[in-house]
Amino acid sequence: MKSFFRKIRHKIIARKLEIPANASVLDTSCQDGGFLDILAKNNNNKNLKVCGVDISKGDIEKAKSLIPKGSFEITDNVSLPFPNKTFDVVISSLTLHHMANPEISIKEMRRVLKDNGVIYLVDVIAKNKLSNFFLKHIKCPEPYHFEKFYSVSEVENLLVKMELKISNRLDIFAFPTFTIFTPISILELRKK
Repeated sequence: MKSFFRKIRHKIIARKLEIPANASVLDTSCQDGGFLDILAKNNNNKNLKVCGVDISKGDIEKAKSLIPKGSFEITDNVSLPFPNKTFDVVISSLTLHHMANPEISIKEMRRVLKDNGVIYLVDVIAKNKLSNFFLKHIKCPEPYHFEKFYSVSEVENLLVKMELKISNRLDIFAFPTFTIFTPISILELRKK
């Protein structure tokens, strides 16, 4: 049941991302490759080059089976094994609240992003005091990560340090989410 709802959420998010034709796309916590698979299928005429990293060997093996033409590596998102300016699009989907050190992770995303590329930072982000209150008092259902939910101002402060700016923001409700009071935010980030 969990994977059914996750697939629905992936489809909703993937439809909202603007991915250029022939883009090289990195998912920084790709899990089993499900999101990249949906993204590639939604953009089937764009000839995307998809790449993913995850800390789970089992998930990476599943991703390789699901997307044989993709490239997948077992690693964390604080030491991405790619040269500078490799990707047109870097995606971090529902990962920010799991990052023990988001500054390093976001800095790595920026490092591997081409100058005219885009980072899609997708997460549950508090946009007002009510949603901030609820997020501070609930726990993410995933038991295996550090967690900290961020407010919009906290994310903006992180981005200033990384010389990134929010060029677009879209809030969507994609069930299941952590709370009905807080949508999932899709932040489109670009280099300053």
